[in-house]
Amino acid sequence: MNALGMALESIREKKGRSFLTMLGIIIGVTAVLVLVALVSGYNADITAYYEKLGVNKVNVTVTWYDTSRSVDVMSALYDYCDEELSDMVEGVSPDVSTSLPMKYRTTTLDSSTVYLGSDEYAACNNYTLESGRDINTFDIEQRNRVCVLGSYVADSLFQYADPIGETVYLGGEPFTVVGTYYQKDGGTEGSMDDMAVIPYSLDRAILQTDYLTAFTVKVDKSDNMEAVMADLEVFLADTISSTVGEYELENGNAAMTESTEEMTSMSVVLGGIAGIALLVGGIGIMNIMLVTVTERTREIGIKKSIGAPRGEIIGQFLVEAAILSGMGGVIGILLGYGLSLILGKAMYDLILFPDSLVTAGAFAFSVIIGIVFGIYPAVKASNLQPVDALRAD
Repeated sequence: MNALGMALESIREKKGRSFLTMLGIIIGVTAVLVLVALVSGYNADITAYYEKLGVNKVNVTVTWYDTSRSVDVMSALYDYCDEELSDMVEGVSPDVSTSLPMKYRTTTLDSSTVYLGSDEYAACNNYTLESGRDINTFDIEQRNRVCVLGSYVADSLFQYADPIGETVYLGGEPFTVVGTYYQKDGGTEGSMDDMAVIPYSLDRAILQTDYLTAFTVKVDKSDNMEAVMADLEVFLADTISSTVGEYELENGNAAMTESTEEMTSMSVVLGGIAGIALLVGGIGIMNIMLVTVTERTREIGIKKSIGAPRGEIIGQFLVEAAILSGMGGVIGILLGYGLSLILGKAMYDLILFPDSLVTAGAFAFSVIIGIVFGIYPAVKASNLQPVDALRAD
């Protein structure tokens, strides 16, 4: 307790110098907490984005060498998944879209996205029906000109009116609105809510093409992704002759996994940089403690001359170094939490706080840094000879 009191007294006497000594620790701890919080926020933002798109999807792309010999991959893929993979697959739909103006009476949206989908489009792309009905197999078989609207399109064209049963014009062609989806991406222009879905069998009328080349297979859970991809590989190899075309399978979760891995690597690099700041702070503590030893040489000599043990001298300076670094750690934690909250709200519209374990680790590391870099000055003080120390000015 005596060493603690002396350390606090020394810090109070030289407040400015003590603060500058702690500055490196403050910056290092603040940087660690803010960086960890921002990486966490980025990962949450990326995860939310991919969840909006829909996770656990297998993307199938077909390229035809000879279109005159192309086959109806969509129908074959739909039937195969419905009959053979129904225990693992939740839906199949084309992954084809185009940008078209949408008009209702005097209101026009210039560049909304029109998707050509199956009756399982919503399941494949994480949309939830809000009102009316979804596209069904009868619409696809009969090439009915019906559509389901995203929330932004429905709100922009109809305001507070009920759109079900009304006629909208997509690229100048009339379509009857049969349903609307709940908002899932902010309900703004250019978002995933700025869209409409029509039966994919209208591909010739809308896209002037007789064949579709991109498809989405929605898998029920990530554990079944590899098994479904293996089965689709065999099925597509049998369906598409290598002399007529080729196909490619892509794990839709790969992009999310890759983004997470990139941010993990970046967090390690940024954490290393922040760690260097802590080390620099530790060096600053060591330098100031060496100055303190020089300033208090006579005090040390008096203590040693009256029989103070070496351990007491070492403890006195180590306690002071630990308090300096610990106070710097506490200030750094407070700043880290404040900046994380501000930056998280500004960048991701999230309330971000550093992880409690990271916070505790950063504080512990700051104290350890202070002790480690305080050892040399403390040992140097304890090695002073009483006679030499008492002669010091």
